[in-house]
Amino acid sequence: MHFASDHPRHIFEESACKSSDAVCKLCKSEVSLESLAYYCRECSSHFHKDCLTITNAEIHEHTLTFIRREIYFPCDVCGWDPNGMDMYGCLQCDFFLHRQCIYLPKVIKLTRHSHRLFHVFRISSGDNICGVCHSQVDAGYGGYCCIEKTCNYVVHLSCIIRFDVWDGKDLVEEPESEEVDSELDLAPLVEIDGKSKRHISHEHDLLRLDMDDKQEGGQVCQACILPIEYGGFLDCKQCDFALHEVCARLPRKMEHGIHIHQLTLYVETWNYDNGFFTCSVCNQHSCGFMYKCSQEECGFKMDVKCASFAEPFNHSLHKHPLYLAIYYDEFIYKCVGCAQSSRYAATCYNECWFSLEFKCVNLPKSVKYKHDTHLLTLYCDKDYSKRYQDQLEWWCEICEENIMKSKFCYTCHDCSTTLHVECILGKYPYLKSGHRIKVSGFEVEIVPNNGVTRPICHTCQHICQDKQVFNGRDDVCFCSINCIRSNK
Repeated sequence: MHFASDHPRHIFEESACKSSDAVCKLCKSEVSLESLAYYCRECSSHFHKDCLTITNAEIHEHTLTFIRREIYFPCDVCGWDPNGMDMYGCLQCDFFLHRQCIYLPKVIKLTRHSHRLFHVFRISSGDNICGVCHSQVDAGYGGYCCIEKTCNYVVHLSCIIRFDVWDGKDLVEEPESEEVDSELDLAPLVEIDGKSKRHISHEHDLLRLDMDDKQEGGQVCQACILPIEYGGFLDCKQCDFALHEVCARLPRKMEHGIHIHQLTLYVETWNYDNGFFTCSVCNQHSCGFMYKCSQEECGFKMDVKCASFAEPFNHSLHKHPLYLAIYYDEFIYKCVGCAQSSRYAATCYNECWFSLEFKCVNLPKSVKYKHDTHLLTLYCDKDYSKRYQDQLEWWCEICEENIMKSKFCYTCHDCSTTLHVECILGKYPYLKSGHRIKVSGFEVEIVPNNGVTRPICHTCQHICQDKQVFNGRDDVCFCSINCIRSNK
């Protein structure tokens, strides 16, 4: 066992700063040249005088002093052990806390909860589960509670500090906004005459239809760019415009736990940038509707499939609900469905180690395949690699290559038809055929790859195997966006 006395302590010397690039070890801000500061020869660190002793801190009535030794007991505010964090103490009250806990905001707003939260020094006893990490919140330590008395939403102080879930604003003196943005707060879908509807993204009236009553198929939702295969949808009689009913009701503004700022819906993405965008969450290209961060300098964009994720999320291939994953900057989640790593994920907090990146979260549960009369369902066998290591894998009926059962695939349990996810959905499931985009200044048209013969890619000289190809001028064809970028 190690005791505090076993560790070297800081020996402070007050002197004028001689280094032009000195930074205070505690507040991480610059120490002005020739200004009086403290210097520790043991660790070669500079300290502001006001950082070593903090007076008039709102969190405590007495002066707080920097602890020179490493200590091994929890912070009296958040309840977490120091783990090398800078600690301060009041010996008069036997009160110790992290430096960052001294400056905790009093009132905050998280995009993953509809109400504001306020700081309390003691969470009341009860079965309190943190809304961020979904673990127990210990009574007796501080935290954030919902400002609505009827709501029992609570969050660990440490989760606010450690994870990127808060925009950094203290709203203690800022009243809740009651201003109405006359343009953005209009309903996206307006009823015209009891039968027809009008959507902000289209100039014609729309009629509600049911896919079961429609003779022909093949229509694509303009919001999510997925085929309309069943259920209710809105259809335009004057052109080929159509929307899933749920996509038509997407809000003009939203707050989502994936991002710390408010998001705004953009419906004319064909006029945005180069005719398409890349979702910051699933990293897939889309020419459908887009949610963009309200902070111009942020640059966050999200497609409507990722924006539709809501907690708790029940996935057909897992027995427990999934929640937004919390993460450290250096931590990456490995997806069960595709074995790829991603910072954005939905995960199970029941110690199952089941995590899905959003590309796999958004996969449809079932798909139609033209050579099978049944629907193909999403499938994976997480224990297959352990049980059948010496047996052959399944094979895909489209590309005729092996399928690993431990990854997501689509299969028909009646006919044993099995397909890779990418083979049935394509590399670019959210890019619409007939749409023109510009990649690296080169304009191409997205067209279906359903001809009698397969074209040859102009860049890689391989046969274009995907469901779509990109046609440029002079009959030049590309198999992928990467090949367009590599074109000379």
